[in-house]
Amino acid sequence: MSGNPLFMRDVSLTLTIGAEPALEVNCDVHTVEVAVEPGDVVTYQTLCPDGSFSQPGRSSYALHITAAQDWSAEGLARVLWEHEGESAEFRYQAHGSDVAGADAPSDATPGMMGEVRLIAPTYGGEADTFAELDVTLPCSSKPELLASAFPAGTRYGSAANGGDTDSPAQPDLSPEDADQLASAAV
Repeated sequence: MSGNPLFMRDVSLTLTIGAEPALEVNCDVHTVEVAVEPGDVVTYQTLCPDGSFSQPGRSSYALHITAAQDWSAEGLARVLWEHEGESAEFRYQAHGSDVAGADAPSDATPGMMGEVRLIAPTYGGEADTFAELDVTLPCSSKPELLASAFPAGTRYGSAANGGDTDSPAQPDLSPEDADQLASAAV
């Protein structure tokens, strides 16, 4: 029997929020997994003796993370707290951290990417232990399983454009700059 079973040791997990640079959070996390929740089966019973219709509902997906609470400016806990409710693109390679080299996604060692909504973590914990956070970040759709290199740039619209997947990312403008652009266009 051939294969390449996944052994969790050294991973790559990045989050990209808007136009900010990707934040690598490998060193904060202890557990990271793409979780699948199967949809409920919906059944409609008719008055016929054999009359019922059933259809499975859609599955939902989430990125589940358990990590040490790092509240520094670049720490995962702080980023989740300050960006609660925002969308972010995640890129996850569970087969190794060298995603541009030997551990790049391939057919034998695929990676995943998708869009999640950020949830604030808990703050603090038990005495005489490292404080952990445990968050489940809901995905906007089924994450992509990548059997080739991660694409350049961001792919998900809400991470780059506030939800618009058909146009390039727009720069942040001050109200004054927006007014000047609007008057110049007239």
